[in-house]
Amino acid sequence: PGVASHWYPSDLVERAKVHSVLDWHHANLRRGSVGVIVNNVMLPLNGVPSNPKAAEEAETTLEKALTVLETFWLKDGPFLAGRSQPSIADLNLVSEVMELELLSEELHDRILSPYKKVLQWVEDTKS
Repeated sequence: PGVASHWYPSDLVERAKVHSVLDWHHANLRRGSVGVIVNNVMLPLNGVPSNPKAAEEAETTLEKALTVLETFWLKDGPFLAGRSQPSIADLNLVSEVMELELLSEELHDRILSPYKKVLQWVEDTKS
């Protein structure tokens, strides 16, 4: 009550779309982004050498997830699942992409620059 319905739709079909995005997130986008952050930021900050093979695998997983985000979840509208307004799914996933700002500028740009819709979605969600 008192929260705009676009954040968590009362319509069951729309709500199922939001749930689908949230479910996909955990096994895909989160797995890749956490692996990239751990291997490129967290381990070095703690004086632990990064595992190059794990870093490469995480980056591959992240790039696959960003491709799905770009070509599937954002294909029909400015927000996830073709929605015209953001939902809790947008807030959840955008935080995962925004944490990549912890990476070096070079690595951040190399990973994210091919994904124009993702970059625009981040800006739209932030505003």
